[in-house]
Amino acid sequence: MALFFSDVDLELARDNLDSKPISDALRLLDAQPEDTLEAAQLLAYKFLFRRDATAGDATIEALNRQDFIAAASLDLPALKRQLGWLSVLAMLRGHRQWRPHAEDSLRVIDSFVQRGLRSGGECDPARLGWQAAASMAAAILTEDNTSFQRACDVYRRIVDEHIHPEGYIKGAVDVDGATETYQAQFSATCALVLIAEMAGQAGVDLWDYDNRAVSANTAAAYTYYYYFFPESWRWEDGLTRETTMAIMRREGAFFEMVNRRGHLRGVEQLFAEQRPMFSATGGGLTTLTHSLAPPKKRRWRLF
Repeated sequence: MALFFSDVDLELARDNLDSKPISDALRLLDAQPEDTLEAAQLLAYKFLFRRDATAGDATIEALNRQDFIAAASLDLPALKRQLGWLSVLAMLRGHRQWRPHAEDSLRVIDSFVQRGLRSGGECDPARLGWQAAASMAAAILTEDNTSFQRACDVYRRIVDEHIHPEGYIKGAVDVDGATETYQAQFSATCALVLIAEMAGQAGVDLWDYDNRAVSANTAAAYTYYYYFFPESWRWEDGLTRETTMAIMRREGAFFEMVNRRGHLRGVEQLFAEQRPMFSATGGGLTTLTHSLAPPKKRRWRLF
């Protein structure tokens, strides 16, 4: 099982190869990015979507070349990349060489992310969210229900304590002297959305968790609005559309997940600017897996 999508999502894409979002996303599968994580993720998608054994072998080789011990860190960029590599590991679980190669990588990453979550304490909500996201991913892969539930509890804590009813993340943007506050808001929201999507794939509904109608969707809607209207962002001076567009391009693939959950107003402009949406740390190639609405379940009636 992949972390962020199901076999049904892949089949839906296969059944709609001529749909523009899908055809646009498929062109990325043959891209060769310089970043090792991005390249490995695209290979993993080829392995799953095209059932391409050669791509699967190449992804295993990419994993074997990574020194996860040297790269292990609890800073924010490293946590994001650890989650990205965990998503690669998840996509390879059907590969004949998954054990022991992938398990060795998982063991190293898991030890760091679990340690980080246990020692998280009172840290900023963006970092806490990403620790929980990486911890949940590792817990799903290792079938560690205790760690999975701990990550769910952190998610609920962030919703309860850090999302203002307006939608901004308290402790991330409303901090004296803080810089790059839109990036902080965006990053914290991304972590929450990825946690909710992973939990949903694992059978636990966090998307609908709220505290007095405040939820991860509240933060996502707030973040989405200021993507279009950065001049109104009150938490830093000089935020521009060029900056918000660059942030969205770098990490905003999760907005395909948000839109699938509930249609975003004016989303056509976002997609015209940003599709196909792919972020190795923001949910993967989500235009492939989340751009199409799943068919509604038929209700059988006797009469």
